[in-house]
Amino acid sequence: MDADVVVVGAGPAGSATALRLARAGVRVTIVDRAVFPRFKPCGEYLNPAAVAALERLGVAAEAAAAGVTLSGMFVAGPDGTAFWAPFVAGRGLLVPRARLDALLLAAAARAGARVIEGCRVDAVHPGPTPTVRGRCSGRTVHLAARLLVGADGVRSVAARWAGPLAPPVGARYTVGAYFEGLRVEGPRGDLHLGAACYAGAAIYGGGAGNVVAAMPAGWLRAHRTVEGAFAAAVASLPALAPALAGARRASPFVAVGPLGFVRRVAVADGLLLVGDAAGTIDPMTGEGVALALRGAELAAAAAIQALAAGPVPRRALAAYERARARAFGDVWRTSRLLQWVVRRPRLLPGLVRRLAARPALAAGLLAVASELRPGTHLLTPRWLLEAVRP
Repeated sequence: MDADVVVVGAGPAGSATALRLARAGVRVTIVDRAVFPRFKPCGEYLNPAAVAALERLGVAAEAAAAGVTLSGMFVAGPDGTAFWAPFVAGRGLLVPRARLDALLLAAAARAGARVIEGCRVDAVHPGPTPTVRGRCSGRTVHLAARLLVGADGVRSVAARWAGPLAPPVGARYTVGAYFEGLRVEGPRGDLHLGAACYAGAAIYGGGAGNVVAAMPAGWLRAHRTVEGAFAAAVASLPALAPALAGARRASPFVAVGPLGFVRRVAVADGLLLVGDAAGTIDPMTGEGVALALRGAELAAAAAIQALAAGPVPRRALAAYERARARAFGDVWRTSRLLQWVVRRPRLLPGLVRRLAARPALAAGLLAVASELRPGTHLLTPRWLLEAVRP
């Protein structure tokens, strides 16, 4: 065996899983096609749940030093109505993904994980003796382990055993880049909601920031290029367009998709999936990194327990599926509820105006989106009455 566990993918989910396993004395190898630090202009908003997960890993101070602290979020609606909502507890962070991913991977390496960068995995074989095949520095490499962890994202190679997934209903694509010369003061985390598109902005200060627009698949086809689709999306968001007027793009555009609610079967004989490889939600609420880090906690705990019992058949990992349902069920339901509202242009402007006029209502919604309160908070008669009352 090359290792007890081979982790495919060194994003937050994979590196955090490897870090926890290595600290528990598990022989772990982590493989990624990228060489770190890598360019990735998305997922830079860390809500309080993500920061709490970094604290449990012991790397929150390092992450905070690499970014800026947030005490709330700026939200704007399709008619330009805007408000700022504070976090009811904790703090958020904006951290460039190049730095966050690199520091998590470095922490895993310090804990004893073997790191293989620049290695493209092209086949994963679950089973009693699971193996990974990859191309590393021009040669084919085979890695054998007792357990494989697939943490290789939306287009997971490790998840191919489960078969192709249909695109999520109402799927969106994101297009994002870094900018300089933004006409907005920072640091600030923004969410701009529109009739067809929305955008998130990580404003670091000094005119620098990362802006990612999410749009329907048809939007990209209609505007033919990612540049055209991004420009049209920004133009449709009245509180964001002035901030980008005259700004200079400081990186290439990156397009990702389709994105939306997808839940995979996350275990097989000798294999489990974590992070986006195991499932995704619409990125609107910015919970991606928080879910990845929490998923890593569950995956590492399940792996340690299963490895202690000997071979790792699917039934030995069944508790992981149940743990995911308990941990994320509320997040999945809340995400779908918020998407239902956002996809109804007649409801959205009025809701944003009411949230702007009622700070406690807005803070409660942000608390749910930040995993500080359960999603059932949005379904109480009192909250719903306040949300719809003129």
